[in-house]
Amino acid sequence: MTILCIAMGTPMPTISLYISSRLVRQETTRHMVTVIHNVTRDMDQISCYADNGYGTPMQASRRIVISHVPHLTASGITMAKIGDSVTLECVVDAYPEPKLFFWRDPDGRKPVIVGGKYAISFVPSKEEEHVLTMQLTINKITEDDEGDYYCHAENPLGVATQPVSVRIRNTISGNLNVSQCCKQQNVSSECMDACSFYMDIDAIIEKPGCFNEFDKLMKCAADGSDHRSCCARTGVPRRCLDWCRGAPIQNSKMCVLSYTRSIMACFHEGKENLPGPPMNIRAEYIDPHSVLVSWDPPAKNPETVEVYRVFWRQVGAKEAAKTDVKQTSLRITGLKSGSPYECVLKAGNHLGTSTMTEPIKFMTGDWKLVGDYWRNREYITSSSNIEDHSEVGTAFGVLLALAIVGVIVAGAIWFMRAKHLLVLKSPSGLAFENPSYLREVNMDHMQSSSEPHTISGNTPAVQGWKHETLHVPSATEVPPSLYEELKLGHDGAGFKRLKP
Repeated sequence: MTILCIAMGTPMPTISLYISSRLVRQETTRHMVTVIHNVTRDMDQISCYADNGYGTPMQASRRIVISHVPHLTASGITMAKIGDSVTLECVVDAYPEPKLFFWRDPDGRKPVIVGGKYAISFVPSKEEEHVLTMQLTINKITEDDEGDYYCHAENPLGVATQPVSVRIRNTISGNLNVSQCCKQQNVSSECMDACSFYMDIDAIIEKPGCFNEFDKLMKCAADGSDHRSCCARTGVPRRCLDWCRGAPIQNSKMCVLSYTRSIMACFHEGKENLPGPPMNIRAEYIDPHSVLVSWDPPAKNPETVEVYRVFWRQVGAKEAAKTDVKQTSLRITGLKSGSPYECVLKAGNHLGTSTMTEPIKFMTGDWKLVGDYWRNREYITSSSNIEDHSEVGTAFGVLLALAIVGVIVAGAIWFMRAKHLLVLKSPSGLAFENPSYLREVNMDHMQSSSEPHTISGNTPAVQGWKHETLHVPSATEVPPSLYEELKLGHDGAGFKRLKP
């Protein structure tokens, strides 16, 4: 786009170029030529301003129209009961004026035919040029009408297509969910009349005995969604807003009497349009500074989710980081290694959000929650190995101890038996335990002598001893066994065995 600003006067004027009220260029000259290379849709107002310090400054303006491809904004998902009438909308911004269609398939091979239960209309915007709303109205909706529709706009510069959807509302499951919730919250039998589809508060609002049950009833009526935005618009005061997300409040009697119907109206309005909280949140280790948090779509109105909001912070910290994603997972980076974190989520759309999930906790670094303590995975692995090895070592030690005890017992038995044989009977038939020497010796008349005693076959009799000739059978000396040598000694104390 080329803009030419011409101004006459003496002395030479200073010319200023404004595009959409923004100063783009200023120069002292009588002819200023400006080329705009990147034209955008908001460059629709151009002004040239000239002033040389004498007289009245002059200004010339021109409004221009900028052509652009169609841009569509769809209404999203609309909930309805069978037999209802619904209207699906798309806002179109395009110039030159586009051709508009509704399709049943994204390829444009199945158009929506006007007539019967279908009506199409186009409503121009009163505030903006080249903007209009295209509407598809479906009367007496059936199960065959459920599904996706596609808004399509095209002009010489391009085309655009956006989906809009209609879903059938399941009223039975809602009733079952509310009744089940009331039972889980231990609502008294007197107040169970309210636990019907859409929570019939009018059935119990006149019962003073049910005032203390309203915290439980509001929790069930909120159904996992956060309706505070709607409540604030309808004038519910701040002290009662927690009821709009199913949380308990203090001094609830004033809220019961004055704002229950307003809160319930917001519950009814958002019951089929707001999602429930995400399900099954989990954190997966990536590296010491990153985790992958993933979750499942909510059980309530999953098709209405437009965005998930994720909050995380270090355990004990006051400030939390947050981000919005459309997918069901988020990689969180830049975490402090070895620190415990907690994370919560909620689902939302352009009408509101769900309540927050219960927080999950995770430890950065290669850690895992074991019982009440965070443990490093290497610690867990090594501990497991140590436990395994210790179990094997314990078993081996027990078996070894039993074997040693068995050997000791067997050795003792063998030793006692061998000792008994040596004492009772020698291999040559000589009996060392014969007590006759006790009878032969007169203990009162034993003579002591400093000379050593020598025992031989012809030793003369000594006073006090009865002399008899000892007959020893011929025998052959053999070396002692290993056991005998150990028992009697190696240096002669052991007496070599005699073999006949």
